[in-house]
Amino acid sequence: MAKILKGSVPRSSSSAVPLFREPTPPVVRWAYAGAAIALFIVYVFATWFLSGRAVPTDPGPDVLPPVMAQFIFWVQIVAMLMGAFAFWYFVIRSWIREGQMTTTGMLYIAWLTLFFQDPMMNYTSATVLYNSHMVNLGTWTLGSTPGWTSPNGNNLPEPLLLIIVGYTIIGYSLCFPVLAMLNKCKERWPGLSKFRLALIGIATLAVLDTIFESLLLRTGVYAYPGGIRELTLFAGETYQFPLTEGLTYGGLTIGMTMVLLLYRDDKGQTFVEQGIEKLRIGKTGRQWVKFLALFAYVQISMFVVFTIPNQWLATHSDPYPEGYPSYMLNGLCAYGVERNQCPGPGVMMPRPENNPL
Repeated sequence: MAKILKGSVPRSSSSAVPLFREPTPPVVRWAYAGAAIALFIVYVFATWFLSGRAVPTDPGPDVLPPVMAQFIFWVQIVAMLMGAFAFWYFVIRSWIREGQMTTTGMLYIAWLTLFFQDPMMNYTSATVLYNSHMVNLGTWTLGSTPGWTSPNGNNLPEPLLLIIVGYTIIGYSLCFPVLAMLNKCKERWPGLSKFRLALIGIATLAVLDTIFESLLLRTGVYAYPGGIRELTLFAGETYQFPLTEGLTYGGLTIGMTMVLLLYRDDKGQTFVEQGIEKLRIGKTGRQWVKFLALFAYVQISMFVVFTIPNQWLATHSDPYPEGYPSYMLNGLCAYGVERNQCPGPGVMMPRPENNPL
C-alpha cells in the first residue's frame, strides 16, 4: 500500500466538479423573456418609423362638433397631468424614499408600455375605433407588426397623449384601492384564502372598468363597434360597451398585476422575483434583471388574457352600429368583396397579402 507522504493534503471534495448544476432562478428566466419582448417592440417601432407610415390619420370629411373638440383637447391635457402625477407618486417618490426603484415603480413603467398591445385588438378584425382628431401618428400595425390581418390597420389613430398614460390611470392605479379593500376583507373575515380574495379583486376590477369605460365611451373619444350584442351594454349604440372588455381587460389584465402584488411573500417579493438574491451581480444589475422580469410578466399576462381572447371575439362580432363619423371609422371599413364594408357576420375578411398599406 502506498504511503501517504507526510504533510500531503488529500484533494478537497469541494474542488470536484458538481454532478448537477444549480437551476436557473425564475427571475432570470422572466428577465430573458422581458429582453426578448423589448427587442421585438423596438423592431416593430423601428420598422414603423423607417417605413414612413408614422403620420397622423386623416379625419375625413365629417366635421367634429366644437364641444367635442374642446373636450378632446382637455381630456388629453388632463390625462397627461394625471400621468405625470402618477409617475411621480409610483416611481420618483418611492425611488427617493428607498434609494432604488421599487417593485410598484417598476410595474408602473411596465404598464406604460402596454399601449404597444392596444391596437392588437384589431389584429384579425377591426373592433376598436379612436377619434382621429386626437394627437396621433396612426398605428404601428399593418406593414410593421408581423402577420397583421385587418385592412388599413395603420389608419387606427392611437391617441398618444391619452393611451400611454391611460393604461396606468384606468388600469394599474386601480390595483391599490382594490388591494386595500381586500385587506379590509381579510381583517373582517380572517378565514378568506388568498384565492378567494383574488376572485373578489378580479370581480371588483371588472365592475370598475365597466363603469369607467361606459362613461368615457359616451364622449366619443373611442368606441367598441365590434361587440357580440348578447354580451354588450347599450348594444347597437355607437357608445356600446362589450362586457367581454370589462372581463378581459378590467378583471383579468389588471387582475393579473393585482394578484402578483397580493401574493407577495414575507420579504415583499413577488413570485416573478424569486431567486434574485442568488445572482452574483451588482445592485444595478439586479435592478435591471428585476425590471425585465416584471416587464415580461405584465406584457405576457396582457397578451394571454386580453390580446389572444380578443382575436376570437373580433371574428365573432355582430355588425357595427350605425352613425360613426369619418373621424371614427378612419378607413377601417374595407372588408367584403368590394372592400367597402365594416366587419361583421357574412362579410369576407381580406387576406393579409391583399391588404392595402
